[in-house]
Amino acid sequence: MTVYAVDDEHFDTLPRQLEACLDVVPAGRNRPPMKHGRDGDRLAAILVPLIWQPSGWQVLLTKRAAHLSHHAGQISFPGGKLDPTDAGLIDAALREAEEEINLLPPMVRVMGGLLPVRSPAGFIVQPIVGIIAQDIFSHLHPDPAEVDSIFTVPLTHIGQSDNFTKIPRQIDGRDNSYWVVAHPEHYIWGLSARVLNDLRQRLYHGQTSACQNSP
Repeated sequence: MTVYAVDDEHFDTLPRQLEACLDVVPAGRNRPPMKHGRDGDRLAAILVPLIWQPSGWQVLLTKRAAHLSHHAGQISFPGGKLDPTDAGLIDAALREAEEEINLLPPMVRVMGGLLPVRSPAGFIVQPIVGIIAQDIFSHLHPDPAEVDSIFTVPLTHIGQSDNFTKIPRQIDGRDNSYWVVAHPEHYIWGLSARVLNDLRQRLYHGQTSACQNSP
């Protein structure tokens, strides 16, 4: 494995920014507080990996396998439901990342959480941001049972407001608008785009969980 010795102000700055703007992840198997959660909701967690490459920090995303019965072919983050064997939400996110893309937990420095998001399937999904300070992308590989491919998006791309579009939508008279992130090859929308927008607001606009669980 190639390890890059990096002495770069931008490399050092990001961890400090994340420490200042991310939320504390609920301890153990505790349920994240959520404005629009329901009693029967199940818990899940996703890992939002920020990986260092010589060109700068990148956000790692996955494209789900086409044969899956739910969300086939969609762009997502590694993650899944909280299993009985998981000590908590952080463990669930790290376990799923290892299973889906061979990202070993010791390589990830967990920095904190973003706003939990309720999925249409009835899961409260806790996004957990982790940084990977080495360029190990070439050593990752998708599990074909779940993931078609993995790719990265420059964090600077996420920082540009013009790359985000909110699509208005009404379902049964209720606002169900969703975000879309511009990308030359992939359609990034829905839950994944909402998570990226939360990260953008915190890193580049100084907003935190005070913005509550807005769509």
